[in-house]
Amino acid sequence: MAETVAPEFARFVESERRAKRLPQATRKMAEGDVFEPVFIEAGRSIELMRVASRRAAGFFRPTQRSEVVWVEGENELAVGIAGVDVKLGDGLIRVLIPVRCDQSGAASVEVLFATGSPTEPAGLYAATARRPNGPEIVIAAWGDALVAFAWQCVLDLVTGIAAATGKDARGNLLVPVELAVSAHGIQILPMARHRFAGSSTLKSTVKR
Repeated sequence: MAETVAPEFARFVESERRAKRLPQATRKMAEGDVFEPVFIEAGRSIELMRVASRRAAGFFRPTQRSEVVWVEGENELAVGIAGVDVKLGDGLIRVLIPVRCDQSGAASVEVLFATGSPTEPAGLYAATARRPNGPEIVIAAWGDALVAFAWQCVLDLVTGIAAATGKDARGNLLVPVELAVSAHGIQILPMARHRFAGSSTLKSTVKR
């Protein structure tokens, strides 16, 4: 997870604050404190997921690139990062990834994630099948990589939006602690991160 906030995520959060749907961060949040939930309407989720897909592909600055080419041995697959789509249901995220190669032509691969919903929260837990849906010749060679890419897109979206809401008392960007999905949109709950052993500001004690 990059410790930077995409401008598109920052603009979205600011627009929500101007519309009075999200409060300003007015206090220093201690570790474990949670902020107000951020809701992304289904219609906006596609636009923001495409921002996340560019970051998942390694582009953290503005780019005109609309696709990347994966290479493994003699196999190549073009992945359309600018055309990634998302469809939402109660506790479900479908990530649709445009792909093309000589053997399949232009096609789409669907990765389905089961997540928490507003009535059945599950933190950041998500489950998916080992094999996504798509052309067999693509899935046989690239199935694992496409599932990993789709999940990274989801993670970059929720972490990016949570980070855009503000920082904690130690200056760290907020992180997501819960993801709830419905047909109406995606709700993200930001939290001030906990300190863990090994961090530069935490001193451990050992009894001998």
